[in-house]
Amino acid sequence: MTTATLGSAVRSGFQRWQFWLLLLVLGLLSVMLVQAMAEEDMDRYGLENTSLDGYAALAQVLADQGVTLHPAASAQTAEELMQEHPEAALVVLSRGDVPDEEFLAQLREGSDRPVVLLDESAQLVSALFLEGEVSYAGAHAGGGPAEEATLDAGEQCPLPGAVDARDLRAPGALFYSEDPGCFTGFEDGAGPAQALVETPAGLLFGAPEAFSNHDITEAGNAALALALFGEREDLIWYTPMGLDAMGAEGWASPVDLLPGWVIPLAWWLLLCALVLMLVVGRRPGPVVGEPLPVRVPGAETAEGRGRMYQSANAVEASAQTLRSAHLIRLARLLRLGSAPDESSVLEAAARQVRRDPAEVAGLFAQRPRNNAELVGYAQALASLEQDAERAVLTVHTRARNVPAQPDHPPGPASDSPADLRSDVQQNPPPNTQPDSQQGKNRSND
Repeated sequence: MTTATLGSAVRSGFQRWQFWLLLLVLGLLSVMLVQAMAEEDMDRYGLENTSLDGYAALAQVLADQGVTLHPAASAQTAEELMQEHPEAALVVLSRGDVPDEEFLAQLREGSDRPVVLLDESAQLVSALFLEGEVSYAGAHAGGGPAEEATLDAGEQCPLPGAVDARDLRAPGALFYSEDPGCFTGFEDGAGPAQALVETPAGLLFGAPEAFSNHDITEAGNAALALALFGEREDLIWYTPMGLDAMGAEGWASPVDLLPGWVIPLAWWLLLCALVLMLVVGRRPGPVVGEPLPVRVPGAETAEGRGRMYQSANAVEASAQTLRSAHLIRLARLLRLGSAPDESSVLEAAARQVRRDPAEVAGLFAQRPRNNAELVGYAQALASLEQDAERAVLTVHTRARNVPAQPDHPPGPASDSPADLRSDVQQNPPPNTQPDSQQGKNRSND
């Protein structure tokens, strides 16, 4: 197989299977997108996040202690879990977002279950304590020398678990509270600024970084985590999202809920599509001026039409063209006139090649269904035409070899030139040459 033939076969195969190839590519892209969306938890303080800012270590320790975690990504899910597990403890972890007003109202009313509020900023405190009974005091850096970074539980601490943990080492927020708390960062005219305080809504802890994979082993952080979260067998872990803080009239655009990499990926795909369209639609070369009239050989026209049929997989149209071309040539070969009907041509051809007329009619009635059958069909038609040509040539040859019969009785021989010309004119030799027109227009057919 030559390189040109191989290239043509590849192009033909690609055009034939391009829809399925496009479908396969889209399927692969979908799988890749699903895999990208189903990647491991990378959220900060995520319970399955194994990076330094994750809570995977804490979740594993709690699981080893027999605590079952019930993650909730919305207030509705948290409420359903609270109804399903009435004895479970509740943790509300704020990463900048706060629950909706209805859920905040439930927290203000208090609950019989243990509630721990984790917030390293002022958002949750400001939204939950509207009258200022608890307020944000400032941040604790948690760095520098160990003495400055570590906060002692303090003698005023009323929580046994925090007293047992003794100290805390992690950055976070400090709060003012009317009630005594633990882990005092500083004290000013407003009172002590503490990392863990008791509130009507539950325990408020301002250093969730202490329970991350990076800091869980520092000072008494692990002991404090077990004291706060290991009290009950079931623990509902509610992490408010931005959607919870929106009211019924404040729905965000769906675009705002998509991951950050979706928009750049969409622009990248759009740019690739534009480049692909430019490449596919480009002109192969400069415009070539050609003087008119243009003479196109019939063979090129026939070849071009054949390539179009092949590219379009037009088997039926190709078979019909072959039948019409062979009928026209057979009619010329057999000298059946200018417009014979199909049945007359088939009957004459069958007589000429000494075949069964039904066989010849059946050959022209066949309908190939694919390219392989079309090739065999074309060969059968060509064989019939070649047989007809040989039969016609045989008839002409026999007619030439038959001696001419004299129209008058034999007389005395005459060898004069006048007598010879007269004899030729009265008995012309039979036409032994095949019809020169029978080979014409084949390329056009």
